Amino acid sequence: MNSKYSIMFVYIALPLFVLVFSILCGTLSVDYILNSFHNSGRFTIGKWSAYPQVGTANSDPYTRARTAKRSDISLGRTEGLIFQIWKDNHGHPLHPHCHYLLKGHIPEARLFTLYTADRSLKAYTSPKEIPFELYTDNIIYESDGSFRINISPIPQIGNWLAVVSQKEFGLILTLYDTPIISATALQKLTMPTLEQIPSGQKNCD
Repeated sequence: MNSKYSIMFVYIALPLFVLVFSILCGTLSVDYILNSFHNSGRFTIGKWSAYPQVGTANSDPYTRARTAKRSDISLGRTEGLIFQIWKDNHGHPLHPHCHYLLKGHIPEARLFTLYTADRSLKAYTSPKEIPFELYTDNIIYESDGSFRINISPIPQIGNWLAVVSQKEFGLILTLYDTPIISATALQKLTMPTLEQIPSGQKNCD
């Protein structure tokens, strides 16, 4: 009698195990793809990258799924373009205790915003009255229209973007109402460069 129940248990448990295992493997594989492959639909200028197809009917399924998973806010191509950068001009990750200088020109746009964020593109904020976000009208420009922005956890003279995270971070630059998407290959597009400034901090020189 016991052997009969054992056989029945095997017939029931084995298919159930296979089903659960298949679902788990499928979930993990999709999660791996969404987290590991970021080149699909990517548009790059220097070390900056953006995904202009996000929020449009032309975006591929993986881009849409990744956007939905991270709860990103999608801008239509006519509204703006979100650029991100995660390394300085030497290819080093951005550390929260280091001092960086963002300098150069912003591509043509009606306005822009700049802030630090984590890997899910969630902005780092602070209850303190410090500049953890900058935008078109609250920075000082050079005579040629370029700017120099100090990015540091310590207050700096001139334009200062406060770093309030305790982990590696990225910079998110959103250009609103910009013609950059329709620029032709004959037009040389440039973005601000990001360099690390020696500060005496560990891993910052």
